[in-house]
Amino acid sequence: MADVVRTAPDGARVSVQIPTAAGALKWHGSTRFTGTDFARDFTIAPAGAHRAITGRILPDARTRTVRRSGFDLMVIEAGDRSDSALVVAGPYHEAHTWFGGPAPRASVLTRIVSKLDFADSPDGARLTGRSGAHLQQYGVMLVASEPRMTVMIMDARQERDRVPAWRGLARGDAEVWRFRMDLREDEAARLAGTPLEWRYLFANRTTVFEVAFRDRPPRGAGPDVSVDEDFVNGVLDGLTVDWAA
Repeated sequence: MADVVRTAPDGARVSVQIPTAAGALKWHGSTRFTGTDFARDFTIAPAGAHRAITGRILPDARTRTVRRSGFDLMVIEAGDRSDSALVVAGPYHEAHTWFGGPAPRASVLTRIVSKLDFADSPDGARLTGRSGAHLQQYGVMLVASEPRMTVMIMDARQERDRVPAWRGLARGDAEVWRFRMDLREDEAARLAGTPLEWRYLFANRTTVFEVAFRDRPPRGAGPDVSVDEDFVNGVLDGLTVDWAA
């Protein structure tokens, strides 16, 4: 088993125990803020993720960078101004938010940044509302992924509505439910009767987390990467998560 401790976007400490067979995990996150004349979604990604924006999503984009203490502010805007993003880039992680059109005026960007605190560390980035900003933060999620699976981890206090009304299968201090994956008809027929046709939802005292497996790892994952019933059962039996607010 491997023990991992990560910082969630709201600053919570999330402890994960996972079988070493799962391999190296890549970590992302997301959170939302609302307030008076304020509504923003942010995603948290490893440092350098913005290169996917300038390299693939908006290949003709213009980028403006402003240096701040401990992080950079990057405004990325499509050449035709059809889309734009603000990136708060730290040494280990980045926070991205999209505007769905031209980049806002400098005064609007300053207002967004002035309401938020960003703190980066090797264990994760914290993005929270600044004292006095009167923002509500919700939709906080940590996402761990590797070529064979994705684990979405949430605070049980905020996500109890995800849990079914009926009792799940008891597993240690958690309950677990399974739901069929949203698959094409041919894929559903091919995976019928295997653990790969399901996604798995867990809930314990502190955490709600969902596990989904890929029956075909992405190209380039390596010849030794495979998904079979032993791998699925090993992950489901060994995975534990605790969200400490």
